[in-house]
Amino acid sequence: MSNYKKLLHICGEPGCQVVIQGDKQYCDKHQAKHDAQWQKQKQEYRKSKLAQAIRQQQTKHYDLYDRDKEASAFYHSKQWRAVRDYVYSRDGAQCQSCGNILDNRKVCDHLHPLKYSPAEKLSTSNLWVLCYKCHTRKTTIEQKIAEQPNGPTKLQHLDKEWWLRTLSEQQGQTITMKEWRNDNK
Repeated sequence: MSNYKKLLHICGEPGCQVVIQGDKQYCDKHQAKHDAQWQKQKQEYRKSKLAQAIRQQQTKHYDLYDRDKEASAFYHSKQWRAVRDYVYSRDGAQCQSCGNILDNRKVCDHLHPLKYSPAEKLSTSNLWVLCYKCHTRKTTIEQKIAEQPNGPTKLQHLDKEWWLRTLSEQQGQTITMKEWRNDNK
């Protein structure tokens, strides 16, 4: 059998007769419709009890086996919960990076990571509310910076404005470590 590539075909949406090129399944109009449906399904799954149970189990596993024992004890302390609740309330339960409202999880992040700035662990000026996605992006960037020469020192001095600019630039993008380093030299 020859290595045949389909160059032209009709949109996969029933009743649509638009001819499209390449390996697309739908024309632009119907691709947007299917993307929206997919996003809706993803959101519904994320809110499902099964997804919440899986996340809860992953968090429990991380706390028990992967997180530093001292940090784990800190994050379960009364002092931390009181400060976290204050910052959550101060920021109006809104992600300070993208503006999303947090509805079911209090994600309060240290601007200067706890690991490298333990003296600032309960300082409200070092804390802000982030949604889960922005927090994950920030943590990934922090890990990449920490691997660089003088990385921990750099992390102790990055301010909120720098993080806001960096997170907004990276929003919706997945970058490689090499790309990130080249952009931030």
